[in-house]
Amino acid sequence: MNLIGIGLVLVLLALYAFALTIVWWAPFRALGVLVAGMMFHNFLLMLLLRFDTPALLIRVVQAWKEGILLLLGVLVVVAGIRAWRAGRRPQLGALDFVAIAFTALALVYLLIPGSVFHAGVNLHQRLLGARIVLLIPLLYLFGRVFRPARREDVQFVGLLIVGAGAIVGLFGLIELWLIPTDAWLSWGVNQLSAWWGFVYDGPKGLPANFFQTTTEGFLLRRMVSTYVSPLGIAYTGILVVPIATALLLQRGRSPAPRGESREGGRWARWLLLTASVFLVAGVLFSLTRLALALMVFELLLLAVLFRRRWLLWTTPVVGLLVLWMLFDYVQVGPLLHRDLQPVVNRPANLRITSSADPSLKEHAGLLGYDVQYVVAHPLGGGLGSSVHRFGPSEGTGESAVFDMFGDLGVVGGIIYLLMYFGAVLMGARAYLRERNDVLLAALPLVAFIGGLALFAITVTSDIWGGFAVVFLFWWAAGASVTIAQRSRITRERELAPR
Repeated sequence: MNLIGIGLVLVLLALYAFALTIVWWAPFRALGVLVAGMMFHNFLLMLLLRFDTPALLIRVVQAWKEGILLLLGVLVVVAGIRAWRAGRRPQLGALDFVAIAFTALALVYLLIPGSVFHAGVNLHQRLLGARIVLLIPLLYLFGRVFRPARREDVQFVGLLIVGAGAIVGLFGLIELWLIPTDAWLSWGVNQLSAWWGFVYDGPKGLPANFFQTTTEGFLLRRMVSTYVSPLGIAYTGILVVPIATALLLQRGRSPAPRGESREGGRWARWLLLTASVFLVAGVLFSLTRLALALMVFELLLLAVLFRRRWLLWTTPVVGLLVLWMLFDYVQVGPLLHRDLQPVVNRPANLRITSSADPSLKEHAGLLGYDVQYVVAHPLGGGLGSSVHRFGPSEGTGESAVFDMFGDLGVVGGIIYLLMYFGAVLMGARAYLRERNDVLLAALPLVAFIGGLALFAITVTSDIWGGFAVVFLFWWAAGASVTIAQRSRITRERELAPR
């Protein structure tokens, strides 16, 4: 038993108690706590394993997010009882009924015995699959119910998420350029993989996605930072970019808050700009190729929406940086042999992009298998059939979209798509309602712009297992419906005859 691990647990529990207090008094702020907390969750869990912390204590710390979700669930029930007693009935819209149908179908599939589908899914896999699927409507519900009581609540959530993303980018640059790759082994990354039930075939057991393989067989390091994964950095970053943009636009439009000097306001803007730079750097150095292209797409859409000069020139600058990352970064980035030793004599024509890229070919092959599985199993394989940990499974697993079809059948997959694109549409409607107040439009921008960009990733990657992404997008989806509906009701009241 290591006292360092126990000491770290005590510190984390103290922070957790403080976070629960924040959530209790302002439930909307739980969004910031959940998303920012998940940005550091993996790294802290890895350290606890490295310090030989007792497994029970690690499980307690690991369940921090479930504890917050449980508290929010209790608060939803309490709010529902109070509203019912006061004679207020929920104003349900079309997307609410889609979410209800999705939840009902998921619960039915959870109750159907796994043997019915002959997918060989065990109880652990079924529960993991249910947790991923049912989190979607649950977070949507939280977004519908918990409204910000004040503008400061929205600002708190935005600054917490962007600030955490900036720390991820800053730490990632340090670990990428200044810390040897094999240091991750001494930090306990392989223990973390085993704890999750994964076995990787990367160098010395490292996850293969720590690297991009060059056409010559060398390994180019990618930023993994506190996510312990480049994919988490990239996919969450796609959703955080609209929030950072909204905060920068809000700082540029509004006067300094009461009590803040002009000099203080200038420093605040520079800090926010610096945080945004580190956020974008994290996405760039994650070297997740599709995410890089989609970030440029996002910035272009934001530039069209807001028509600000700095956004107009930021978009081509980031576009050029993306091209540099894809084609020239390999000439200067940390390049390794498979034994994790640095490459001393770097070849002149190194590349990570090629029509013969084995990674792309493997990815395409797995997607092809997902399609074949869905065609062969129109009723699905049952919840958990897309989970390939802790037991054999013949289901999908490469695509979040095909996972829904594979788990819940064609009907479930179609309902999921209706819910996803309904969220994007409601994000657009909510943005139009709040476009004169860019701070309040931050979450609608996540559902609208972030949702448009994220869809291509959901087709090609199983992203809903990354809780930072699922927390932010689906909460933003529910919040967008609430914003659009509240604005409509308010306008109707204003136009009603007196």
